[in-house]
Amino acid sequence: MSQTLLTRLELKIPPPVVICVGGFLNWLTAHWLGELFSAPWLLIGSLVAVSAIFGVGGLLGCIQCKTTVHPWNPDETSALVTHGVFQLSRNPMYLGLLLVLLAYYLYQPTWLSPFIFVVVVWYLMRFQILPEERILSEKFGDPYAQYASSVRRWL
Repeated sequence: MSQTLLTRLELKIPPPVVICVGGFLNWLTAHWLGELFSAPWLLIGSLVAVSAIFGVGGLLGCIQCKTTVHPWNPDETSALVTHGVFQLSRNPMYLGLLLVLLAYYLYQPTWLSPFIFVVVVWYLMRFQILPEERILSEKFGDPYAQYASSVRRWL
């Protein structure tokens, strides 16, 4: 793929849609190849609970700072959110989405589940997170650089 095409794909597909596609692909492979096992409900429920904490916490942090939560318009960000769950992860809402997907993959695992998960993470990194970080770096300069150096991208 040419760099121009890759650049045009940045920030185009909302992350919840990417997660749903990843879940749908797993569902298809489970029906096509069959499931391997089912993880304990406690593990699955714990992942969903932690997912909710990060997802809702990230959403509330953005709302509290009166900045956008729309991932396809990071240039509309009006404030750098660094409190709450943003002290643990620079991408708590993406982390929450990925934890829900992981919980689903553990609920209905197939041989392709790990591969699909890696592709979803790669896609979000390449076409959503890295472009957002570039925009935030340009917009907020040193404060963002300091934040990025002190808080990990995931956990």
